[in-house]
Amino acid sequence: MITLTNVSYKYPEFNLEDVSFSLNGGEILAITGKNGSGKTTLINLLSGLIKAKSGQILIDGEKLSKSKIVTGVVQQNPDNQIIFNKVYDDIAFTLKNYKINKEEFKDRIESALSEVNMLEFKNSETFSLSTGQKQRVVIANMLAIRPKLIIFDEATAYLDQTTKNIIYKLFQKLKAQGVSVIFATNALEEIVYADKVLVMKSGRVKAFDETRNIIKNLSVFEEENLPLKLKLLNMLNLCESSDEEILKLIGGILK
Repeated sequence: MITLTNVSYKYPEFNLEDVSFSLNGGEILAITGKNGSGKTTLINLLSGLIKAKSGQILIDGEKLSKSKIVTGVVQQNPDNQIIFNKVYDDIAFTLKNYKINKEEFKDRIESALSEVNMLEFKNSETFSLSTGQKQRVVIANMLAIRPKLIIFDEATAYLDQTTKNIIYKLFQKLKAQGVSVIFATNALEEIVYADKVLVMKSGRVKAFDETRNIIKNLSVFEEENLPLKLKLLNMLNLCESSDEEILKLIGGILK
């Protein structure tokens, strides 16, 4: 379980204040809010990149700084995380840093690449890949270390729909394996892939609830142009429907 209690962080011109929420193992959390709302600061705190000025972050009852839980972080720009020229070498370097037995490298790397449909690129040059392919390599890096928590910082922002769909399906696979997923997003339609939603505004938590309850109260987003998918879910109370069911419904409405 991940628990934040009254977590605050101060910049010269911006404060993140009194953030509290909890997430069970194997749950998916979407963090959303307008630019400047505090999403990135919160992600950086959860990732351990910065330290809270007050409050505490606990993972399975231990302080974040002392936790031995393996955490993976996927940033928005994959070029910031890819180091080596070859896909295989890049993931091998990550495994080496985590002191994984070298005898496990091949199986872990191939398994991770298979999860993101990139096994055929195992020996490819990383910087010749598309942005979506690079992002999948970064995700494979995280999968190879077999984390209990993966954090995505607007990692789908500039990706093609094919890669986005791969990531959305991966969320559910990770959930089934008991891995917690936290993702920050500006794309409100993506909250349907989460179990819970945290809405940030001006450095504070505006709302935190199960996704189906958030969708029942779309006014919390203060958006004029909400995604059609969310409007339909709200109007027809289909918060737990599958994408296939939603598409069938939309198709019927538009006929």
